[in-house]
Amino acid sequence: MPKVFATAKQGLIAGLIGFATVAVLMFIVDLAAGRPPFYSAAVLGSALFGAAPNPTNVTVAAATVLGYSVVHLVVFLAFGLIAAALASLADRGRHLWFIGLFFFIFVCFHMFGAVQALAAPMRAALPEAMLWGAGIAAAVMIALYLLRAHPRIRAAQAW
Repeated sequence: MPKVFATAKQGLIAGLIGFATVAVLMFIVDLAAGRPPFYSAAVLGSALFGAAPNPTNVTVAAATVLGYSVVHLVVFLAFGLIAAALASLADRGRHLWFIGLFFFIFVCFHMFGAVQALAAPMRAALPEAMLWGAGIAAAVMIALYLLRAHPRIRAAQAW
């Protein structure tokens, strides 16, 4: 398999891992907080699509949850592809690993920043710790997967 296809495959897997990590964590937090399943996705989808101007009007609707989920999946697939390309680049030389580190930090903050920018009225409905935690957990899971897929990067670093 040519290197570009292997990298694309790794990127898609990494994106799916990040997406699934966030989705599962949001689901667990919703249930633990006594909210309906998929409430967080409904809040973010309502903010993204303008379905509810404030958090008290959010209802968990399949269209809103699925619409948000599709957008979130596409974003994570793009992040995964970029991360895999950067890991492939870092695999070529020890001096390039910092690019991957930058991306890791970027992913950690993307979810929180997107919510801050797009869903200001919805912030009261979602705990900030969940947003930070989900973003960081997704970044860690993506990094772990790519480090496993690129043992030379792991070996080159004195972690």
